[in-house]
Amino acid sequence: MLGTMIDRGARAAELAAHLDALAPDERIRQCREVGGRQQARLWELAGDGEPLALADFVAESLPDGRVVAFAGKNSLPALSTFEKHFVRHGGAIVGMNVQTMSFATGPGYYTCRQGEGAHGKEVLFDYTAVPSTAPAGWPAPRTNARGLSHFVYKNLHDYNRRVSRDVVIGSATRLGKPIDSWYVLARKP
Repeated sequence: MLGTMIDRGARAAELAAHLDALAPDERIRQCREVGGRQQARLWELAGDGEPLALADFVAESLPDGRVVAFAGKNSLPALSTFEKHFVRHGGAIVGMNVQTMSFATGPGYYTCRQGEGAHGKEVLFDYTAVPSTAPAGWPAPRTNARGLSHFVYKNLHDYNRRVSRDVVIGSATRLGKPIDSWYVLARKP
């Protein structure tokens, strides 16, 4: 199990091989069982892994507008399961959060940027860069600095590292400072 491997300090290549061998539903299940301390440890372990690229979220072969979804779990004590949806839109890869409180917090739009953090091996989700228009079928973009979005997404930058072909570990920062918040994402089938 993934949590056990994290607890014993498995190397990045071993974690990747384990996760890549799982069926998608089992991979999601194991990722959603990983607790907050294990997510923090996974962040450290993934630092030795392979680089992460924008194409790992939306393959270059996919047409604009094709949505790619990842199931997620964060390290918060409540409301910890969610999804992140990604799409190529207006020449960029943008994303939004889908969770039970989206009606109140908004979609939490962000733009993805390559080559951030850890020697260019990470991808940044920049919540300060909200697209000006919505991808087809998505809610209208709104600033992450107003309403309840202010408390969740304002000035947020999520740094992401590869764990395996279909799993990513993220670390949240606000105004350039870590906020001791992590999440794990697993690509949905």
